Amino acid sequence: MSEKFDVAIIGGGPGGTPAAMRLAGAGKKVLLVEALGKLGGACLFIGCIPSKIIKHGADAYAQGKHGKLNRDEAWKSIKENMHRILNGRSGAAKTKLDQAGIRFVEGKARFISNTEIEVNGLRYDFDKAIIAPGARSVVPPFQGDGVQDVLISEILFDMQDLPKSMVIIGGGPIGIELAQMFNNLEVKITVIEMMESLVYGLVEPEFALSIAKKMTDTGIDVQTGAKVQAINRSGHGYITTYIDQSGSEKSVAADKVLVVTGKRPNIDGLNLEATGVRLERGGIVVDEHLETSVPGIYATGDVILGGPKFAHVATQESQIVATNMLQPKSLKTDFSKTPWVLFSSPEIAGVGMTEAQARKAGYTVLTGSYNYAEDATAQINEEPFGILKYIVDVKTKRILGIHLFHNVAADLVGEASIIVSNELTLMDVAKSVHPHPTLTEAFNLLAYKMLADPQLRK
Repeated sequence: MSEKFDVAIIGGGPGGTPAAMRLAGAGKKVLLVEALGKLGGACLFIGCIPSKIIKHGADAYAQGKHGKLNRDEAWKSIKENMHRILNGRSGAAKTKLDQAGIRFVEGKARFISNTEIEVNGLRYDFDKAIIAPGARSVVPPFQGDGVQDVLISEILFDMQDLPKSMVIIGGGPIGIELAQMFNNLEVKITVIEMMESLVYGLVEPEFALSIAKKMTDTGIDVQTGAKVQAINRSGHGYITTYIDQSGSEKSVAADKVLVVTGKRPNIDGLNLEATGVRLERGGIVVDEHLETSVPGIYATGDVILGGPKFAHVATQESQIVATNMLQPKSLKTDFSKTPWVLFSSPEIAGVGMTEAQARKAGYTVLTGSYNYAEDATAQINEEPFGILKYIVDVKTKRILGIHLFHNVAADLVGEASIIVSNELTLMDVAKSVHPHPTLTEAFNLLAYKMLADPQLRK
């Protein structure tokens, strides 16, 4: 006879673990299944956390803070620190699960029906379920005998030795972050992006141009509007052939090739057909409460069709689902006001609409910018660089979007998120007093600056 649980959760990452803790705390009997066997998901072990640890180490190496260590010794030291932090965080999470009385099972889950799953040959009944297995990297069908050897994010940080050169295919947030990181570790980097600019459509165009210039100024070869044709083995390395922006065929040799062009939901093998859960274009369809087409079965994170693919979004969704399980249909999702960060150097962050999106949506738009070169705190810190940009609806003076290009944009976007998510106007922000001298007073100063514009005084 199958053991019965109130809730079965597939995925021990940010989309599953917060809900597990919350529901167990409310007295529910919870089963948590994780294929990797370690808590934390892709964000903790192959994504946002290890990449930030290595970025910190790479930045320190570039600044000479690793003393007399050469780049290979520095890489070894950085990786040791990474494993120490990751294992510590995963172990601490497992301890919390045990203390909460959550049953943790290592293995791959598959649905038997919409009330039963199977893991490692054992079956478990449930009243409700959360599908949160995350996503995995996808390699496009390039030609050539070297395609099977390419690096993807899941195995990138397993490299024992640093290559002397690397081609990175994909100029999105992950590609940019990794390009700058490895460049700081003295790896010769070429970035190939098929769109006309880096992070196309995500950031303001002027920010995209600025980060591309920052990269080229530090020796990174950036190729936009370029389409990869083939990856072939050549000696101890690889030749990547591509068509450049002008239509000419080019090739670049490198020790390694990394592909970061996109991910696919980890739903293969779940046997969702047995549940009746609706799928479209490889993703799970959910309603505004994150419930699937099958009552009582919810989905969070990267498996959701069209949802933002960020760990912090999955965490929030996990909390929303837990709340809706305890208090049915009490919380809704709104993906349009999700903050994001590109951990480049400098960082780029934003929340809400871009200028192009706002105009396309039919708003009469006014934009305004604050240049941190004029900022007292930036000058004190000897970092007089950065831009804060508002996207404003002229009719209502509501701030539709906020975008930042600054070394600490990640720390500033939290306030931007509060402004946009609460649909504040320029006057609302202008009335909020900010301490001086601080970087955050720019939010207040830009609001006052824009309120003086003739278009808003009508």
